[in-house]
Amino acid sequence: MVLEPDLKKGFFSGEVKITIEIIERTLVITLNATDLEIESTKIVQKAKTQKAKTKLDEKKEELTLHVSELLEKGKAVLIIRFKGTLNDKMHGFYRSCYLTKEKKKEYIATTQFEATDARRCFPCFDEPALPATFKSALIVEKEYETISNMPITREEPRGEKKIVYFEETPVMSTYLLVFIVGNFEWLEAKTKSKTLVRVATVPGKKEQGIFALDTAVKVLEFYEDYFEIPYPLPKLDLIAIPDFAAGAMENWGAVTYRETALLIDKENSSAARRQRVAIVIAHETSHQWFGNLVTMDWWTNLWLNEGFASFMEYLAVDELFPEWEIWTQFIADDYSYALHEDGMRSTHPIEVKVKHPSEISQIFDSISYQKGASVIRMIEAYLGARVFRKGLKTYLNRFAYGNATTDDLWKALEEVSKKPVKSIMDSWIKQPGYPVLTIHKKNENTLGIRQTRFLSSPLELTPEEESQLWESPIPLKVITAGEEKEKFVFLKDRETTLTLSAKRDWIKLNAEQKGFLRVNYSKEIWESLKTAVAENKIEVIDRFGLLDDAVALTRAGHMRTPELLSLLEIYKNEDHYIVWTDIAGILVSLKDLLAESECIRNFENFARSVLKPIVKKLGWESDPNDTHTKILLRSVVLRTLGEFGDEEVIKTAKKKFEEYLRDSKALRPDLRMVVYGVVAENSDEKEYETFLDLYRATDLHEEKLRYLNALGQFKNKDLLKRALEFGLSDEVRSQDTIYPFGGVSRNPLGRTLAWEFFKNNWKEFETRYSSGGLKFISYFISAAVAHFASEEKAKEVEQFFKSHPVPSGTRAVEQSLEAIRAKAAWLARDEKAITEWLRGNVK
Repeated sequence: MVLEPDLKKGFFSGEVKITIEIIERTLVITLNATDLEIESTKIVQKAKTQKAKTKLDEKKEELTLHVSELLEKGKAVLIIRFKGTLNDKMHGFYRSCYLTKEKKKEYIATTQFEATDARRCFPCFDEPALPATFKSALIVEKEYETISNMPITREEPRGEKKIVYFEETPVMSTYLLVFIVGNFEWLEAKTKSKTLVRVATVPGKKEQGIFALDTAVKVLEFYEDYFEIPYPLPKLDLIAIPDFAAGAMENWGAVTYRETALLIDKENSSAARRQRVAIVIAHETSHQWFGNLVTMDWWTNLWLNEGFASFMEYLAVDELFPEWEIWTQFIADDYSYALHEDGMRSTHPIEVKVKHPSEISQIFDSISYQKGASVIRMIEAYLGARVFRKGLKTYLNRFAYGNATTDDLWKALEEVSKKPVKSIMDSWIKQPGYPVLTIHKKNENTLGIRQTRFLSSPLELTPEEESQLWESPIPLKVITAGEEKEKFVFLKDRETTLTLSAKRDWIKLNAEQKGFLRVNYSKEIWESLKTAVAENKIEVIDRFGLLDDAVALTRAGHMRTPELLSLLEIYKNEDHYIVWTDIAGILVSLKDLLAESECIRNFENFARSVLKPIVKKLGWESDPNDTHTKILLRSVVLRTLGEFGDEEVIKTAKKKFEEYLRDSKALRPDLRMVVYGVVAENSDEKEYETFLDLYRATDLHEEKLRYLNALGQFKNKDLLKRALEFGLSDEVRSQDTIYPFGGVSRNPLGRTLAWEFFKNNWKEFETRYSSGGLKFISYFISAAVAHFASEEKAKEVEQFFKSHPVPSGTRAVEQSLEAIRAKAAWLARDEKAITEWLRGNVK
C-alpha cells in the first residue's frame, strides 16, 4: 500500500494491492470502505487483468467489486486507487495541528483505526479475524518525518517529495495499523533485550517525554519477563498527538497518545498526572501481547483486549512503583466504578453481541474495561498468581499471530489449574450485572447467604433477573479473639449456609473485595463491623468495601440515608486516600441530590464537620516525606471542603492564587486544581478573564485542562454561558470541550444551562461527536443530564432523544434516564428522613 497525504490541503490519495485467496468461483468481491472516492479498480488473476465496476454502500460501509468474467479458485490481487479527506474527527486518516513557538500553525497527519476506521483510509477487509501482513510506503514532503508500525527500510526522492518504505509487518489486524506524518523531536533508549524504545513529541516538548521513556522501557522489560515471550517487533514508539480522541491507541510498534497521557512537565505536572501516564503506558504496552500478538476473534470478545490490559496495567505499575499502593487504588478507581455502572438495568454482559460499527463504539466502556479487569482479578485470586500466569503464557503461545475467543482463554487456564474455570466465569461474562449477597443469622454459629441480582435503583426484578445466579468462590475474613482467618465460601446456589465459631468478634464477607458483588449484612453483623471500623481493626480495602457497599445499598433503597450519614461519622478518623475518595464522592452526590431541598444548608454544615478534621491534620503544605497517596489525599479533601464553602479554605486558596499569579512556582502542581476550582467558585468576571488569559498563554496541555475545568465553576450564569460557548470555539480542541461543559453541568447553577445549551447546539454536537472519536457523544449526553433528579426531567430528556436519535449514544441515553429516575426515587424516599436526621444531629 502507498499513501500520499497533503497536510496543507487536507487530502490524501493512495493505492492498495490486496492478495486474496478465492475459495469459490465468483463475479463479486466485497470488502470494507467508507468516506473514500474510488478512482480505479482492477483484479489480476494469473496473467489476466479485469477492470471492476464498483458500488460503495456508505450505510453498510462496504465496497463491492463486480467483474464480467468469473474469477477462478486460487490467488488474485485487487488493485484499488482511491482518495479521501484528512478529516478533523480524530478517526480514520485525520489531521491534527499545533502552534510553534513562533505561533505558526503546523499539521500532523495521523491515524486512528480502532474499531472499524481503517476502511476510512483505504479499502480493506476491516475485521479482526481477517488479519494480513502489510507492506507500506508513504509519499510526503521532504521536510516531514514518517512513522508506522515497523522501521523504515529506505527513502527515495519522488519529484519534489520523497517516498518512505517500511518493513513488512507480522500478521496483524487492520485496526492496529498506524501512519503518522509530521515534524517531531525524539528521545530513545533500549531495553535489556535491545529493543529500541522511542518517544516522539511535537517540537519543543521533548523534555516532557523523559518520564514516559523511562517508564516504557521498564514496563516492556516487565512484560517480557512476566509472559516469558519476547516483544516481537524491532521497536516500540510512543507518539504524543495534540488532537486525539481516546487516551491512547495500542497500534503495534507505534502507540499513539494524547499529550496528557504521555507527557510530564517536571515543574508543572501533578502526582496524579504522573500516575495516570504510567498507568496508560502500562495499559497500551500490555496490548502488544493481549490484543496485538493474540487478537480477539470479533468485537464480542473486546474484553479480552481491554479487560486484560486494564488488569495488567496495575500489575506492571505495582512492580515499578510499589509505593503508590496501586492495587489499593484499583478498588476505588476501577472495581467500584464498574460495580456502579453494572448495577444498572441498562448494563450489558461483558461478552456482548455487536453487529454494526455504531454498536461497537458503545462497548468501549466500564464493563469491557473495569468490570473485565475486576473479574480477572477475581479468577486470579481463586487460581493463585503462579497458576494464573502459567495459564496466560499457554494461551499467548497457543494463539500467537492469530485470533482467539474467551473460551480459548478459559481452556488454557483449566489445563494448568485443573479447576472448572469456564463454568465459574461464564456466569460473570455472559450475563449482565452481579449479585448482592444478603447475610442473615440462622443461629449462633450458622449464617444464611442468599444471592440475588443487584440493581442500583429500587426497581422490581423481572422474572429473568430473578432467575440469575452466579458461581464463584468468595473470600471471607473471620476474626476471633483478635486473630484473623480467611476462608472461601463457594457461591453457586440461591441459598448457601455457612457454619462458623460462635465466639467470633466479626466477619467480613468478600475479603479485600476480591469478588465482583455487593454484601448486605443483618443489623447485628453491621453493628459489629461498625465497631471494628471505629476501632481501626479492619484493613483499608475492607473499610472501603463496607462503605462503598453501604452507599450502593442506600441508593438502591436497601438502607436509609440516615444510616449512611451515621456511618460516615464513624469514618471521621479515616486517613487513607481511597476511603476518602468514597466519602468525598458520597458527600458531593448528596449535595447534588439535595441542591434544591430545604435541608441543603444543614447538610453542608454536616459535610464540613466530616471533612475538617482530616484537612486540619493534613494542612496545605506538603512534606518531603509525604507518601504518594497522602499527596493525592490532600488534594481530594481540600477540594471537597472548598466545594462545601469552608471560609478558611476559600481564604487560603485566594491567597495562594494571588501568589501564583506573581510566581507560578509558588503553587505546587498537586494543589492547582484545588486552588483554581475554589477561586472560581468564589470570584467574578475579573478572575474569569484571568483564567482565560492563563489558558491562552500556556502550551502545557495538562495546565490548559485545569483552566478549562475552572471556567465551569463560577457562580454567575452569564460567565457560565460564556464558558459553554468558549468550549465550542476554535480556541478549544474538540477533545477538550467536555471539560468546561462538564464543569458547568456539575455546577448547581449551571446544570439547566448546560442542558439547554446542549439542546440548542445539538447539530454542532452531533456533527462533531456522533461519529468517530470513541464514544464522545456519550460523554456529552451523560454530562448534560447526569445531575437531574425528577421524573419531569427524565420525560423531557426521553422526548428530546426520541426526536433526535443518535445510534452511537443509545446506551448513554438509556443509562442517563435510569440514573435520573433512580435519583428521583432516592429523593422521594429519603428527603424527609434526611432533613429530620440533620436537624437532630447537626449543630
